[in-house]
This record gives sequence, C-alpha cells and structure tokens, in this order.
Amino acid sequence: MTLLNQYIDEIEKDLQINEFNLKDSSMKVPARKHYWVSKLIRHKKNLMSLKKQRDFIKQDVVKKLIEESPVKITMPVAEKASYKHDKMKEILEKINEEELIIEFLEKTERTFSAVGFDIKNIIEIMKMEQL
Repeated sequence: MTLLNQYIDEIEKDLQINEFNLKDSSMKVPARKHYWVSKLIRHKKNLMSLKKQRDFIKQDVVKKLIEESPVKITMPVAEKASYKHDKMKEILEKINEEELIIEFLEKTERTFSAVGFDIKNIIEIMKMEQL
C-alpha cells in the first residue's frame, strides 16, 4: 500500500492550485493528466500479467494436489483447495492491491479532467472580485 500512499501524496501536490500558481498549474494540467493516465495503463497491464500468473500457479497447485492426494479428488475440489495455498494467497493479494490502485487512478483521471473547469471557475471568480 505504500505505492498508493505515494500516489496520493503526488496527486495532492499536483492539485494544490491557488492565485499565485494558477497560470503554472493550468499549463501543467495536460501533462500531469497524461502522466497519471500512463500510470493507469501500466497498472492495468500489470494486472493482466498477475492474472496470467495466478492461472499458471492455480494449474500447478491443482495438478500437485491431484497427484499427491492419497484419495482421488475431483478437479473442482482441487481448484477450491488451491486458493488456500501460500502462492495463491500471495498472488491474490497482489491482484487485489493492483485493482485498488487501478480504481484510484481511474478516479484520478476523472479529477484531472475536471481541473480545467475548476481553473476556469477560479479565473471567473477572480475577475468578479476585481469589478
């Protein structure tokens, strides 16, 4: 979860907009949005890789369970039992973390899409204050 905390800290810094850094922030928003979208795509690619790993681990564990079992067990029973294996628990935890990060980055993308409107509103407020 340290990666998620790191992302949260970075995004907080990216979204600190005030009168003094308004122009600078508005110029950086497209680049920062691209940066976070690229992170999102990388994590989605990583999730696909983790799911492939999970499938291979599951096949190996199921195969070992069926071969090493003193009694004959069916495939569904072996598959269910495979989720209790340490390797499966570890990969499932990684998948869950990756899914959480992806959800966070998807919401971040929407936030950065709305920042342009927020900056426009700040400028309008500043104009009104000057009248």
